[in-house]
Amino acid sequence: MADVPITPDQSTDAGVAPTVQVMAAADNYIIRNNGRVALRVSKVGAGAANITIVTPKTIGSLMVEERVVAVPSGEVRYIGPLNPDTYNDPSGDLDVSTDEDTDCQLEVIGL
Repeated sequence: MADVPITPDQSTDAGVAPTVQVMAAADNYIIRNNGRVALRVSKVGAGAANITIVTPKTIGSLMVEERVVAVPSGEVRYIGPLNPDTYNDPSGDLDVSTDEDTDCQLEVIGL
């Protein structure tokens, strides 16, 4: 799997046209997260996609279950903001992936 870094597009009161990243099942998308980041995932191709957001946090000796968001074909899901304490790795990044790469698109907005 390749790590694909994504810089959030910062929203403003004038609006923003976010960069569209076509997702591939073989890649991990690495996103700097300050707690004011939202993901927009659209699935325009056939079949649903499961978007996984890694949760590297542990409570005691128990791992926190990863967040999985289902995106049905032809639909959009907005995800976030995402709490850095729960979702960030030690570098301050989110790790996002998909199990379906037929026309699955990711946009990242800084709020």
